[in-house]
Amino acid sequence: MRRFDPAKDYYGVLGVGEDASKEEVDRAFRNQARKRHPDGGGSEEEMKSLNEAHDILSDSETRNAYDAERNPKPRIAYGSSAAFDPDAASRAGTLGIPVNDVDFAGLLLGAATAFGIGIPLLLLVEMQWMFFLWPLRILSLGALLLSVLMAHSALRVKHRNMRKANPGYSRKLFALHEAVFWLMAIAIIGALILVLYVL
Repeated sequence: MRRFDPAKDYYGVLGVGEDASKEEVDRAFRNQARKRHPDGGGSEEEMKSLNEAHDILSDSETRNAYDAERNPKPRIAYGSSAAFDPDAASRAGTLGIPVNDVDFAGLLLGAATAFGIGIPLLLLVEMQWMFFLWPLRILSLGALLLSVLMAHSALRVKHRNMRKANPGYSRKLFALHEAVFWLMAIAIIGALILVLYVL
């Protein structure tokens, strides 16, 4: 690798941009050599600096080392807000969690989210005992109803996929799952009513 002076602007000597390709560097060198050659009215010093710039920029390894020394990356203190990269999440990609059935997983996560929003909101409203909070009560009950409906939809998607995978899938098993689901939903709603209004 050739030695270079990072203080010199080799790009400026050749008259090319920092993103110039090797072909553009060679073309610029030939054009400048015609003008700066001692036989064409230039000086020997100009031709030496032109040759040096061409040698540095035409060799990719030397050019990379020159660019790294010429434009050093700024050092950012640990914990500085300058270290924040707003595009880091989009470059990171997905979590890579394998999901067999996207519909089922989406409905189940939606049901869990609605339930997770509805319960704390309902508890908050019911513990305040203030009449003007009735819109929040309706909103929380709506979120709970939505969570039940989304969970039921997830169960139906699971049954649909099981029927596709196994043509001999029994309707009795489907009816049993439906009954267990609705019994659990009624038990959870009953427990909520008992905790909030009776106790």
